[in-house]
Amino acid sequence: MKLVPSTDPILFKELNDVNLEDPGFDPKELKEQMAELMVSKRGLGLSACQVGLDHKVFIIGENTENVMMFINPTVVSVSEETELDVEGCLSYPDMFVKLARPSEVQATWYDEELKEQSGTFTGYTARCFLHEFDHLYGVVYKDKVSRLKWDRALKKKGKVEKQRRQLMQYLRNMEEYQKQRTLDPAEESERLANEAKE
Repeated sequence: MKLVPSTDPILFKELNDVNLEDPGFDPKELKEQMAELMVSKRGLGLSACQVGLDHKVFIIGENTENVMMFINPTVVSVSEETELDVEGCLSYPDMFVKLARPSEVQATWYDEELKEQSGTFTGYTARCFLHEFDHLYGVVYKDKVSRLKWDRALKKKGKVEKQRRQLMQYLRNMEEYQKQRTLDPAEESERLANEAKE
């Protein structure tokens, strides 16, 4: 399982409802695969469309143990109160923008056992839920910010990538330096013997 490119048309269309009688996939297995990918990419949520699947399904969570799966979710209500916070997306690596979202969301959904659930999410969990919920309808967070904000985020991304390249080059140089400094065992014992004679 891998992420589709940010230009893939599946990211910009409304996804199909899951047929609960015959989903066409194993929900538990899908949850596990999506969770592994999400955690490996250091994400907090992942929608089926981001891995090329046309299903109204997403997961949110911080690690593989606390991931929740949402199948055919419905937003019942959102709070009038909003929170402005930084948001990113696995489909747009290293792109972070500030977005206002409702601070609370009440929803219903089906879990990986295909059992109906309902709940209320607040704070950053509500933000993650709504971000992934948007994906089900072909909306990406880029659509919710001005061109100016997006361009600023692109500029920051460029700096982050440059710093990452410089750091990786530095680490490669250090590794090479360490290899050159490390002698093989025979040379090392000869060097120590010579030092002892002096």
